[in-house]
Amino acid sequence: MKFSEIVWKKNEVVYQKIINMPFNKELMAGTLNKEKFAYYIEQDSLYLKYYSKALAVISSKIDNADYALAFLRSSMNSYIVEEEMVHKYFREIFNFKNTNKITTANIGYTSFLINTANTEAFEVAASSILPCFWIYNEVGKYIKENANINNNPYEKWIDTYADEEFSKVTENMINIIDVLYDNASNIVKEKMIIAFDKAFIWEYKFWNDSYNLDDFYNI
Repeated sequence: MKFSEIVWKKNEVVYQKIINMPFNKELMAGTLNKEKFAYYIEQDSLYLKYYSKALAVISSKIDNADYALAFLRSSMNSYIVEEEMVHKYFREIFNFKNTNKITTANIGYTSFLINTANTEAFEVAASSILPCFWIYNEVGKYIKENANINNNPYEKWIDTYADEEFSKVTENMINIIDVLYDNASNIVKEKMIIAFDKAFIWEYKFWNDSYNLDDFYNI
């Protein structure tokens, strides 16, 4: 089986929990409290600063020029593009103000990604960043396919992650990591699966903490 087939099957139950968690159910219906969404946007901005750094580190470790370029482009786009297209847009139309707080899950997730990028084999680091791409794309497509999002205040967020171009980038990342897995040693293969599983759980915790306005400390 491909790496992507193995790990998605393992985490299908968690994905269903993500789809059905209050944040995404209410976002899908357009009823999500704006304060909760604002808090999520703030947390996402903080997260993407470190996510983009992890992608850049991975890019620097890969010998294959095409693969390195894919990670480098994603490093730039994950922060710059999303900040401009999603975060800035919602801050302006909703007049969001930062709380200057960070959730426990945000600290845990970003620390995990940075540590993995810097201390593990690049194949393992690459697998750790994949759930962020993949889950967001699947959630965006799921909402787009199963709800009427016209007049939904979060339509731009949904469209961004259901977008065909984002789907292509996600599919390319999946294909790259499938190849890395095929060529990895058995020990690295096992670590790749573990890293993916951990990141998948962190995705759930990230949304859950944002929805519950959880914070660890002021920043």
